[in-house]
Amino acid sequence: MWPDPTRVRGKIRLWRQEWAAAGGEVDREAALTLPYLLKCLKQCDESTNIGMRDVFMLTLAYSNLHRRAELTDLLVKHVKILPTGLLVTTATSKTDRQAKGSIEFIADRDDIRLVDRAKAWVSVLKELHADAPTQPVFRALTVTGRLANRKLATRRGERMKGGAVNDRVQLLASRAGIPYVGGKKVRAHSLRAGPNTDMIAAGVPLRERNRRGRWAEGSTTADTVCDRTHISPEADPLSQVPLGGFKAPATG
Repeated sequence: MWPDPTRVRGKIRLWRQEWAAAGGEVDREAALTLPYLLKCLKQCDESTNIGMRDVFMLTLAYSNLHRRAELTDLLVKHVKILPTGLLVTTATSKTDRQAKGSIEFIADRDDIRLVDRAKAWVSVLKELHADAPTQPVFRALTVTGRLANRKLATRRGERMKGGAVNDRVQLLASRAGIPYVGGKKVRAHSLRAGPNTDMIAAGVPLRERNRRGRWAEGSTTADTVCDRTHISPEADPLSQVPLGGFKAPATG
C-alpha cells in the first residue's frame, strides 16, 4: 500500500500559511522592459572595452531572454553575426534535459543596435587575443579594459561568473536611477522578465515566448511567473470614485 500523503500535505499547507503570515513572499525580480533597458544602456561608455562589453551583454540577454548561466556559457562560435541580426546557439539550458541545444535568429533593431554592438565587442576580443571559437564571449575585465587574471578561477575558468553579470546589471540600473521598478529590485533575471513582459503587451503567443525563452513546451511560467505587467492606478476599482466622494444628497 502507498502511504497516505494527507498528513504531509496538511503540514505543507500549514507551513505556507505560517510563512505568509510571518511576511514571507516570493522574491521576484523587476521586469527590465525596453524603456528601462534603454536607460541602462545610456549609462555605458561605449568608448571603453567595459562599456562595449556591457551594452552587448545587456542587449543580447534581453533579445534572447538569457538566463545568467546561458549567457556566461556562450562561446565565440555560438554567436554568428549576420547583416540583419545574430544567429545564437544556446548549447545548454535549464529545461534542455536532452542537451539538444537551441538555435535562434535574433533580428536587429534600430533602438538597441544589436549587430553594431556585437561587432564592436568582437573587435575588442580580437584585440585582446580572446576571440578563438571555443573561448567565452563574455570576459571579466580589469578597470583598464584588459582581461582579468582568471588563474585562480578553477570552477568557471575564463568565463564570467553569473554573479558578476548580476552586479553589472544592478550597477547600471542604479546609475540610471531605477534600482527598483514597480517595487521590485532590478537583477540579471530582469533581462528575462522584461522582454517577456514586452512580448505579452505586443500580443506574442505563449508558444513563441516559450521557444525564445527556452521554457519547457507547454509551460505557463512565462505567463504566471515572468510577467511583470505594471499595474496602473485605473486598475483599482476604488479609483472610479471621484476625489472627495459623491455629493451627499440634500437633507430636508
